[in-house]
Formats: sequence, structure tokens, C-alpha cells
Amino acid sequence: MTPRTNPHIHGSSPVVMLPPAARPHSRARSVLLNVVTLLAGAVAAVLLLELLLQIHNPFLARIKGDRIVLLTNTHQRIRNYTIPSLDREITMTRNSIGFRGADPPADFAKYLTIFAIGGSSTQCFYLSDDATWPARLGDRLARSFRSVWINNAGLDGHSSYGNLVLLQDHILKFHPKMALLMVGGNDVTKDSNPGVADGENVRGPLVLRSPTTFLRTLSAYSEVAALIANMERSWAAYHRGVLHQEIDLTRQGFVGEVSDDFRQRFLAPYRGIHLQNYEDRLRRLVQVAREAGIAPIFITQPSLVGAGIDDAKHVDLERLAIPEFPGVNGRVFWEMHDMYNDVTRRVARELNVILVDLAHMLPKSSRYFYDYEHFTNAGAGAAAEIVYRTICPGLQTQFNSYSSGACVN
Repeated sequence: MTPRTNPHIHGSSPVVMLPPAARPHSRARSVLLNVVTLLAGAVAAVLLLELLLQIHNPFLARIKGDRIVLLTNTHQRIRNYTIPSLDREITMTRNSIGFRGADPPADFAKYLTIFAIGGSSTQCFYLSDDATWPARLGDRLARSFRSVWINNAGLDGHSSYGNLVLLQDHILKFHPKMALLMVGGNDVTKDSNPGVADGENVRGPLVLRSPTTFLRTLSAYSEVAALIANMERSWAAYHRGVLHQEIDLTRQGFVGEVSDDFRQRFLAPYRGIHLQNYEDRLRRLVQVAREAGIAPIFITQPSLVGAGIDDAKHVDLERLAIPEFPGVNGRVFWEMHDMYNDVTRRVARELNVILVDLAHMLPKSSRYFYDYEHFTNAGAGAAAEIVYRTICPGLQTQFNSYSSGACVN
């Protein structure tokens, strides 16, 4: 840069005139403008991607009902390093209608058609396709009935609210003969944590409690959010394997006698209006199913903990500590869940619905559960056997034209 001299000053050395220094607020404004431009570009890119994926999503096939969204035609292989009672490699497949099992036959009306509806205990995500209790129930029913078709319509996290939405959005249009409803397990937290339990599949309120819950509840609306959630799930399944943890009964610790005052305070939030809301949803499930010519069957939610000694680890399941609820033992934890089962039993009795009281009939054993309520391979087999023995005689009467042999004990 060539210095300039001031012609009005004589007899002195030339004065160098430099450009004014950049002002701090001008630099900050420039940085802010760049950040805003970058964010605007990112938002525009996401919106464009969302639009393109709404038109055609080559990564995810999703069925969208009025309120519920289902992934279809997916196949996952999950490596299992942590839970010995599960398969070393697990296959989890969804068919063309978003459920586990064979695609609907072309002559659907000619089959003895069944949907098993529930939450994660029905879906059995970490059991291979042919090891879930609905699949094994289908094998047992095929010995006594011809043309049996069953699909596992369980969805992780679904409460009876999600079950009702699924029934209305996706099941009714098929006009199946039966709907098996394993209910109650997720309703315990449904009312105290609204929007979370069913949020990934059911379009409901967005929950900002954490990035995970926000992404989960947003994914029912957004193809971009659903893609991110599915990529994370697939990555986790491949690289980290089974994400559930097996309960080590020998390290849980114990909680002795729980005072009645503590017990009442712990159970109070789950009583009253929450149980009434649950009962209303059950009655609505029965009404909707029967109006569509579908025979509903209720299944109570079993659990590992409660009264008794585990036959494998010889641990007192009543005194077992529940780390998620300090001061609570297995007896009180089970009482909380069984309050909902009691409502299921009463509604089934009053509305003359077939009831499989799996909660009382399935032994509390670590051979059958790898955590508080998810089945091992052996547990799914035992559950299928109990459901089969309970419903088979009634089906022989109600669907006699499909009978191919006596119920096998």
C-alpha cells in the first residue's frame, strides 16, 4: 500500500493515512449474519428433504393411517452378546402390512385370521420371528384348526390407547376373526407420562423431555425424524446388539417389609382416574372389535416379580429390590401392575370376553423372563401354550367349521 501525504502540512515527514480499523460490532454482525444464513440453509435443506421423502421414501416403507404409522418390509439381524437365554443372532422382520408374520393371503376371508395386539411383550422384538409367542401360538393352533393365519401386531411401548388406535386405523379393514389383546403393561405409565408410551407410532403431542423422546414422538409426523430414528436403531442393533439388559437376580439386593404408609403413597398415583381411564379404553376396545365382527380376547400382563421363590436362582421375588423405585420391593411393584390386570379381569367378566389370565397362570421364573416382563424363548413358548389351552375349546365351538382335530393338551 502506497502511503499518502497531507499536502496542507509542510516541513514535516509525510503522514501515513491507514484505513480505519474494523469496528468490533461490525465483525459480530458479520458472524451473526453467517450463522443465520447457515441455519436458514440447514432448515431449508431439511424441509426439502422432508418434502422429497413425503413424496417417495426409498429408505423406509411406511403405512400411514389417520393417526398411526407403521414400518413395512423390513428385516433386521441383531447380534446378541448379553442375554444367554436369547438366540445368538436374532431376526426381526416386518411384512407388507407392518407386522410380524406371513403377508395376508389373497383369500383372507376363508382363513381363521388372528391379530395379536399389544406392546413389547407381544412384539417380542428380541426374539426371532418364529420364537415369539404369537408365532408359536399359530403353530399350536394349526394342529387343531385348518387355514390358520396369525400376525404379531405388537408395537413397542403401546398402551391400550395405542392398541385402540391400531385397531381402528389398521386392523378393522382386514376384518379378522379374532384379536388377542395383551393389555395393561404399558398403561401403568401411560397417564403419568402422556405422549411417550405410544409416541413413535401414534400421532400425538410432541414431548420435549429429552432428545430421544422428542425424536420418537416427532417420527410419527416426520419422514426425516423417522429415518434418523430407524438409522439409529439399526446401527444400535448391528453394533451394540441387544439393548435390553438381563436382570441378575443375585445382585438386585432386597427390600424387607414395606410400611403400609409408604405402600399407599407409592400406589396412589396409579389409582383413581388412571384406572378409570384404562377401564374406559378396554370397554371401547371391546365395542369397536365387536361392531366390526371381531372376537376380542384379553390377556393379562405377566411379570417376573411378585410372590414366590425363583426356581432357577432361588431368590425371593417378593423381597427383591426394584432399583428404579427406591424402597419398593417385588411385592409392591407387582401390586402396582396387577391393579391394571384386575381391571382387565373385571371388564372381561362383565362383557363376557374370553380371558387368558397369563399374569396368574405363567410361573414367575427367570427361565421365562430376562427382565421384569419380557419373555425368553422358553417364556414365549410357555405363554403360547397357556394361551392355546385357554382359548382352544372356545374356538372349537365358535369357529367349528375350521376345526381339524381336538384341542391337544
